[in-house]
Amino acid sequence: MRGLLGLLILGGLCLLAANWQENLRSQALETRQLERGIPSQEMPLVNGEDGWSTLVLGTPSGATSIAPDISTPKEIVPSDTTIPPSTPVQPPPPPPQADRKLVIAPGDTLSRICEQHYDTSRLAVVEALARYNGLGSANQIRTGATLLLPDFDLLLIE
Repeated sequence: MRGLLGLLILGGLCLLAANWQENLRSQALETRQLERGIPSQEMPLVNGEDGWSTLVLGTPSGATSIAPDISTPKEIVPSDTTIPPSTPVQPPPPPPQADRKLVIAPGDTLSRICEQHYDTSRLAVVEALARYNGLGSANQIRTGATLLLPDFDLLLIE
């Protein structure tokens, strides 16, 4: 019962709000027409006169349209002068950086070395570093051995 009463009150409030908004709109329209010198009995409702805008799609805006002339087909005559295609000038590639050398310390792992020098220990990077150094697997490093650490982009190309 309370729910039904609440819905009735809510519906009544919505109707009052809609009526109030319509009264405000009509008062604003009358005020606008009086300012323009139009008596309120004549109230012409031309496009946009009631305070609302109207958008019509597909109607020209008043500008003259520029349509292609298709009345007579024109023959395309090839030009005798040909312009050779220009090749864009690309900057020379940067010189390859020399590989850094790292002597493996006790307790070092290939994934820890990758994390320290390449900021990642993803399996693909660890395996790429092992392949670059000719190791059979990432677990075959020995203390005192020397690893070559190439640039990160070169490591991923390999």
